[in-house]
Amino acid sequence: MVSGTILAPVNTAAPPPFRRFPLTALAVLAVSLLLAGACMATFLVTAQSRDAARFESHVQMTQDRITAQLDSNISLLRGGAGLFAASDFVTPQEFRLYVQRLELRKHDPGVLGLGFSQRISANEKEDWTARLRANGMSSFHIWPDQPRAEYHSVIYLEPLNTRNEAALGYDMFTDPTRREAMERAWLSGEPALSGKVVLKQETNLEQQAGFLLYVPVYRSGLVPTTEAERLAMLQGFVYSPLRAKDLFDAMFPPEHPPRVFFRIYDGAEADPEQLLYDSAGAEKGIHKVPSFTHTWRLEFAGRPWTVVFTSRPSFESSMLTPWAPLVGALGFMLSLLVCAVTWTQIAARQRAEASEAERAQLLAREQAARTEAEAQRAYLNDLFMQAPALIGILSGPQHVFEFVNASYRRLLGKREVLGKPLVEVVKDLPPGILEMFDTIYRTGQPHSGQELCLPGVYATDQVEVRYWNFVWQPRRGPSGQVDGVMIFASEVTEQVLARQQVEASREEARRSARQLQTITDALPALVAYIDSEERYRFANETYETWFGIKPENLLGKTILEFIGEKAYARFRDPVQRALSGETVQYEGELPLKGGGSVFTQSSYMPDRDPSGQVRGFVVLAFDVTERRRSEETVRTAVRLRDEFLSVASHELKTPLTSLSLKLQTLAREAATQSESPFVLKTRTNVETARKQIKRLSDLIGDLLDVSRISSGKMKLHWEPVDFSAVVREVAARLEPEATRAESRLTVETPDALPGRSDRMRFEQVVENLLTNAIKYGAGKPIHIQMHADAQRLVLTVRDHGIGIAPEHQVRIFERFERAVSERNYGGLGLGLYITRTILEALGGTIRVQSETGQGACFTVELPLEPPAGP
Repeated sequence: MVSGTILAPVNTAAPPPFRRFPLTALAVLAVSLLLAGACMATFLVTAQSRDAARFESHVQMTQDRITAQLDSNISLLRGGAGLFAASDFVTPQEFRLYVQRLELRKHDPGVLGLGFSQRISANEKEDWTARLRANGMSSFHIWPDQPRAEYHSVIYLEPLNTRNEAALGYDMFTDPTRREAMERAWLSGEPALSGKVVLKQETNLEQQAGFLLYVPVYRSGLVPTTEAERLAMLQGFVYSPLRAKDLFDAMFPPEHPPRVFFRIYDGAEADPEQLLYDSAGAEKGIHKVPSFTHTWRLEFAGRPWTVVFTSRPSFESSMLTPWAPLVGALGFMLSLLVCAVTWTQIAARQRAEASEAERAQLLAREQAARTEAEAQRAYLNDLFMQAPALIGILSGPQHVFEFVNASYRRLLGKREVLGKPLVEVVKDLPPGILEMFDTIYRTGQPHSGQELCLPGVYATDQVEVRYWNFVWQPRRGPSGQVDGVMIFASEVTEQVLARQQVEASREEARRSARQLQTITDALPALVAYIDSEERYRFANETYETWFGIKPENLLGKTILEFIGEKAYARFRDPVQRALSGETVQYEGELPLKGGGSVFTQSSYMPDRDPSGQVRGFVVLAFDVTERRRSEETVRTAVRLRDEFLSVASHELKTPLTSLSLKLQTLAREAATQSESPFVLKTRTNVETARKQIKRLSDLIGDLLDVSRISSGKMKLHWEPVDFSAVVREVAARLEPEATRAESRLTVETPDALPGRSDRMRFEQVVENLLTNAIKYGAGKPIHIQMHADAQRLVLTVRDHGIGIAPEHQVRIFERFERAVSERNYGGLGLGLYITRTILEALGGTIRVQSETGQGACFTVELPLEPPAGP
């Protein structure tokens, strides 16, 4: 590139110096300073008002949250008072269940519990203690134990955790602070809040300030209208102990902290000794004096509180007031800037008027620009020559080559180009190209072509097929007439071939998709693909068969749009699981186009991209309606069978009872007769008949139990039980039968093992196991052993009979299952099934250890107390 610059002589004489500061600039400075001061004052007043309004807004929001929570606590106690008003006696279990349903930990985390304080006269003290101990509170006692005319003892406090157990039995009337609040509630009939106390639940070193909230309960159920009636008819108080820090921390959790700090004092003054809660916590004392303070006098449930609100550091950091000096400084700087600009403009105008030498500089710059233009022209020529595209210029109507760049020369090889007409240089011009050049030259209209295929002999001297993007632009001379044509071309052969390959791949993909559609349309099942946005991207023709919607109309719809909100609620969970990457299999019901429904067995199989992310899932659903109907038919048959067994068992019980009574009468009469061969035979036959009737009665009883179990009608009667006594009684009752089977029966149990269970059902379990041991272990010793820990008893019944093969040890606990042939041993195969079901209902388990010919050992584990309070 050639470039150069010619500079004309420049007059370097300096303009006359500026001798004095203009009065105009001073006037502008004075006005600017006045405006800046006014802006700063306005900003300060506005900022102070805005900051104060924001602080008051935050204070009001905090007040609303505090009063709303306290009102909620009163509503909680009123609900508890309603429970006691609606019942003559609320049992500990009823009160526990009521408090559990309230979910205090979830909805009222600051409330330690909900309790009830009973008003007890001195002569009722022992009766109340005995009643509560009989209802499961075995360690209940009233404290302090000093004699007094009347007690107000905490008899219920739930949830009954370690903290709340410490307050059970406590007479809150013995504490002056608590008594004042209780008397206020008693006489007014309204909720009453106590002063600051240390709760009895504070059993560890991390004690908090606390208070109590009372609601009175009267024997009439309603609040008496007069004070005298309220004095006489008080039943007790529903109350809540509240730890101040826990309560207010729960109101303002870390994710929703208060916008301001606040301290709560008990009483009408902000006495540090009566501080209940300080929201500053660990931040207390590390910040400067707050900019805003607000004191709120709150009277709640008859008790005054003083709440002092102060601004938080985060609030003060967002205040606008501290920015006022900066605004003033900025105004002062802008004033100086305006003054300087004014002074500069005045000085510039004076210098322009005084400097004529600048004209010579302009002439010199013009000459330099001409030189630069020549250099730019040479530079442009270099750019054309180095450009990777084809650039050429053809002049005149014969289209003679006037200019070609290096790329054009390489394409044409060794052929002579410059000064030669187009038809001589390119002898194999495609049809129509020469006519197009003539048209451009004649009309002056440019022309372009995209991806033109031009086979020809290029630099390799062989015919090649190449693709080009062309622009043919007319060139105009100084007169505006067209005197040539400019050619701009870029080769796009690689892009065209690549696109053709992509299009071929797409066509192959479309062909594969059509094949897949044909295959899936032939399947008797729903086949679909659903993307991560739950939209259908593929569906087979079964959708049209079942639901009346063409697959192409389903594409793009979401699952919710297709099956509706009601059905989608059932499918939401498996869909979300599939989109999370889990393979899901389940059954569900879908509505059909004819108004019916179809049960489907569906599989959702996730589809992942190369990075492992789930981008959709494949749906494969089969119609299992007929199978479901068959299953329903089987369930109906089983239900009818159970109903038949129940009816038949009840009908057979009546004649068997009558026949048993007749045999007992006949046995008594035979016993009074003198012995003779006929009498002896009669006695033997009667005894045999009684055994058969008992066996038949036991079988009917088993059928009745199976019927009750199947229908869910088996009821449990929870009562105090001595498990050792029950085992010994059953063993004593069956000992004659064991003696007849020549089996020695030994029993090892504690002297007493008290608990709570269904005595009759436990006795039935022991009798079933011992009867089986006598039946299958005849002639061998039988051993019963029972022991217990603090929670559960363990009962084992071991015989040394025929034993049970390992492959039968699971199924013998099912209905009508036996491990031996009924030819040798009678029965219906129901005893162990009934035993297992009873034990599961009682919260226990049963298992067996046995080998063929080595006897069997059945082990029962059973809780000493009900699994859940009855």
